Amino acid sequence: MIKFFRRIRKRLLTENKFSKYLLYAIGEIILVVIGILIALQFNNRNEQRKNLELISETLITLEDDLLYNFDNASFTLNFYKTQDKICKQVLFDGLTLNDYRSNDLIGIVTANWEITTPKTENISVVLDNEKSADKKLRPIINAVKRFVHRKDLMDQQWNVLYNNIQENIETLTKKVSLVRLDSTSKEERFQYMLTNKDYKKTVELYWINIQNYYDQLSRFRASNMALLSTIKMVQENYDKAALETLYKSKGMSAFIPTDCKQHQASKNDELRFSYLIGNLSTKDIKLNMINDGKIGGSYLLKPNEFRVSRPEFAGLGGDYTVIAEQIDTDGNCLQKFIAVNKGYLLIE
Repeated sequence: MIKFFRRIRKRLLTENKFSKYLLYAIGEIILVVIGILIALQFNNRNEQRKNLELISETLITLEDDLLYNFDNASFTLNFYKTQDKICKQVLFDGLTLNDYRSNDLIGIVTANWEITTPKTENISVVLDNEKSADKKLRPIINAVKRFVHRKDLMDQQWNVLYNNIQENIETLTKKVSLVRLDSTSKEERFQYMLTNKDYKKTVELYWINIQNYYDQLSRFRASNMALLSTIKMVQENYDKAALETLYKSKGMSAFIPTDCKQHQASKNDELRFSYLIGNLSTKDIKLNMINDGKIGGSYLLKPNEFRVSRPEFAGLGGDYTVIAEQIDTDGNCLQKFIAVNKGYLLIE
């Protein structure tokens, strides 16, 4: 083919047909450009195919990461549930000298900590290849972005708690020893913690910070399940029954349906976790989360969208009962649901 074009060029030049040669040259350039564009398009399609395959493979691995994060967060939440109990005992004068002697954790409560370190490598891969993702994956991409936002908020609150713990350690070691285990040093520490008013203030500030971290960690844990549910719906065509089987395997329970006349439920003093709420219908759904008769949060869920509601905390002695209210466009109640600890709400 190349020899053929060379012969044409040579003949045109020999016959001194410059104008025809010029047209020929332009045509040859156009052919070369077209060839390059075709090659680039082929290469782009090939790269796009590779990126799509990468995203699909990444989502499979990401599912395992999300389950790991859920379990890891559950462990940390349980740790701070114990810390919460100890802090309340200190603040309500519910401890004795024998309590301190029999439980080492009480004596180091404001210096004790646990952190959740989630797996996020596959999250980064999905976002790095967002532009190559198929349109049907858009709900997953949006859920990934909400997940990242929730993790950032959790990390910010951890930094606040971490700094508070460092200050607590510094303050306590100026007053008593935290590392000496001889009986005299331990008794001195216990007496300080039982009688010093400033120590109570230290415990109260620590308690507030662990509540805030618990709050963000609880929402982060629920966001793992929200993202996992979105992936399952989009990639594996999960229906409500399949999702509920997944939730049950992680110890989650469904909200209890009730009628719109329900205004108050039985008091529940347990610390509550953030709730997973999902819309499996083809229409927008509006929800109010009501605690003690007051709206604590309002949510608008698009079709096949999963979101995270905030946990409800009502202080040291408050009522933790939460009722979810589904409303119409005019704000009228359609149905109510009583929240349960570690619960979820799916509406079809």
